[in-house]
Amino acid sequence: MSSEEKNEAKRAFYSMSGIPGVIGVVDSTHMQMIRPAVNEHLYFNRKLKHSINAMVMIIKAVNGRFAGACHNSHVWNLSSERQYLQSNYVNGEIRIRIHGDSGYPLERWLLTPYRNAAENSAESYYNVKFSKARSLIERVFRVLRARFRCLLAARELQYALEKVVQILNQ
Repeated sequence: MSSEEKNEAKRAFYSMSGIPGVIGVVDSTHMQMIRPAVNEHLYFNRKLKHSINAMVMIIKAVNGRFAGACHNSHVWNLSSERQYLQSNYVNGEIRIRIHGDSGYPLERWLLTPYRNAAENSAESYYNVKFSKARSLIERVFRVLRARFRCLLAARELQYALEKVVQILNQ
């Protein structure tokens, strides 16, 4: 992202959530596919379907290289998107952050919600603000599934593994 794009994203997320410095939201979604011929167990997800776990960062990045059995934090830890944000932080961009759900690790550049926040506490207030910004990625997933019906959970991509990865990463 250019400096101008980052500043615009910060303004937009701040007006939506009241949390400063946020330039994006990250989450993963499972893209169902037919049973792969190789390493089938790696693609068998917690919902007992075969899938690719596609990490999406609004919408600057899509990383659909990981099997459905992989947890979001694993996908994140190995992603070039994480390396990019970490490098920027180390090089002085300490006020740039993105949002991730509780499936992601808390990092200086990745905000996650508080777990078990007491009612009416500052943490609970933060979680409400946080969820307003995070809802954006859920809307993005709904729009993508409405536009590309093959991504609906009731369907599965009828291609070999290599082609599914190619489709997701274009």
